[in-house]
Amino acid sequence: MKETTKGRLFLLLFALPFASVGIGFLVFGVIPNLYEWHQMKSWPQVEARLLDAGLSTSRGDDSDTYKAYAHYSYRYQAQDYTSGRVAIMGGSDNIGDFQQDLARQLELAHRTGRPVPAWVNPENPGDAVLNRDLRWNLLGFKMIFVLVFGGVGIGLMVFTLRAKVGATDHPESASKPWLGQQEWASPEVTCNSKSSLWVIWAFALIWNLISLPATLAVPEEWADGNKLILIALIFPLAGMYLLYWAIKSTLSWRRFGQLRLALDPYPGSLGGQVGGTIEVPIAYNPQQRFPVNLQCVRRYVTGSGKNRTSHESIIWQSNGLAHSQPTATGGTRLALAFNVPATLPASETYSDDYRFWRLELNADLPGVDLHRQFEIPVFATGEKSRAASPLSTQHPQLNEEREASIEAVANIQQIPGGVRMHYPMLHGAGNNLVGLVCGLFFAGAGMLMHFESDAPAIMVWVFTLVGALITFICLKWLFTSLHVQLDHNGLISERYWLGMSIGRDQIPRADIQKLHIDVSSRSQSAKGYQEMCKIIALTRDGKKILIAMNLKGRDTAQLALEAIGGLSGYRIG
Repeated sequence: MKETTKGRLFLLLFALPFASVGIGFLVFGVIPNLYEWHQMKSWPQVEARLLDAGLSTSRGDDSDTYKAYAHYSYRYQAQDYTSGRVAIMGGSDNIGDFQQDLARQLELAHRTGRPVPAWVNPENPGDAVLNRDLRWNLLGFKMIFVLVFGGVGIGLMVFTLRAKVGATDHPESASKPWLGQQEWASPEVTCNSKSSLWVIWAFALIWNLISLPATLAVPEEWADGNKLILIALIFPLAGMYLLYWAIKSTLSWRRFGQLRLALDPYPGSLGGQVGGTIEVPIAYNPQQRFPVNLQCVRRYVTGSGKNRTSHESIIWQSNGLAHSQPTATGGTRLALAFNVPATLPASETYSDDYRFWRLELNADLPGVDLHRQFEIPVFATGEKSRAASPLSTQHPQLNEEREASIEAVANIQQIPGGVRMHYPMLHGAGNNLVGLVCGLFFAGAGMLMHFESDAPAIMVWVFTLVGALITFICLKWLFTSLHVQLDHNGLISERYWLGMSIGRDQIPRADIQKLHIDVSSRSQSAKGYQEMCKIIALTRDGKKILIAMNLKGRDTAQLALEAIGGLSGYRIG
């Protein structure tokens, strides 16, 4: 226990400098600039006479920075004052051409003796400024430090504080390692929804507080002709989604509360079964579906120092439906069970590279949907469910749903000696449409920066090229169709884009080694982890030919693979 406490203290101390840098930039850089910019809108304007003006250059090893300077006099309420403040944000920088352009304007006014406008702080007339424009590109540069350093630091601190503390003093923990973890010391495991709810709300509120000034600035900046301000709308839009997510999570918590999984067997068993029961406080409905997903996950950290990044990869998973029945109190009891291979890794204690087991429960319900996750102990005991619960993977509705999922993306026809399949364009379009919107936004932002601002060329190129690449990829997959024929002669695979042929493969039957499943993409959403799969024909020389795509989940892909293999006679594996 002492070692665990020391480790947590070390992580907190390690995270503190990162959090301090992010908070420091926010408190002493971003917020004061935004506050002054807002206050200066009401400052009265006066005429100022330039006493001196120019551009100072600071030369460094890698780059030079610039600062427009000026000294000027002005009269306010029958009193004479002098000031040297030029812009809202002081100091030297090389973000865009703001400093050089402003210095040229001031130098010209100084040489010609032309007065320039100045804005005076009515509460402190000795405080004045010649340029009260807010530099959004420099503010964005500061926000990088806020989000990166602050995000890493605060995120690591939250993760450390939320990390589970092991109950290492249990007398049987040496022979029964699951008893060495406080949250696994009994057969009843609680979901993680409450702690997640606090994190979601904290993130949503911080994000919206940071983006609020940019939101308030949009109308005025747009009226002043600053079209680039539209890019700032991405922050309040993301903030609105985060608030929507937080509110939905809160409503879900109020409706379902803290659900508990009573494990049977306890613990979950490698070479046996993982299962149990969950009582949900909703009225029993025999038609209601409760999808469940059991995952063995590897969580690991790459990099070091400020470059540490946490990753997850799915080692194994199985999807099914929970069996439901009414309870005496008017609720619904869910029973679930999965067969688990003996070759998979057991649950491990937290480290920079460890394996754990997660159960996800979902349900589409009127009003608020149900989504809960449980981290459960799974070890090599070989035990099966004492209640002999039916397998979730053999629920009567499951095969019907998987067949409907296949029919939704493909037209499969049996022909003499084989099978013919047609996958029309625009099927499975959801993710591609989201990607297309993102790609168009990034590309449009890059073009807007090029024509309407003095943004650095590297930012223009990065936004434009990344957006164009995303747009191209999404358009390609949105409008791609696939025609496949597998029979005793071999394989013919034809790909089309908007009806135009973009590729054709014809492989003799003797050259095809097997048909197998491959993963196209993985995603994590509010409803859990989801894989999109495809089916590949592997030739004897290692070439991969696409024969099926947009299959939702490995189990659906397995059903499609078995059907294609059975109709065509090709080996599957």
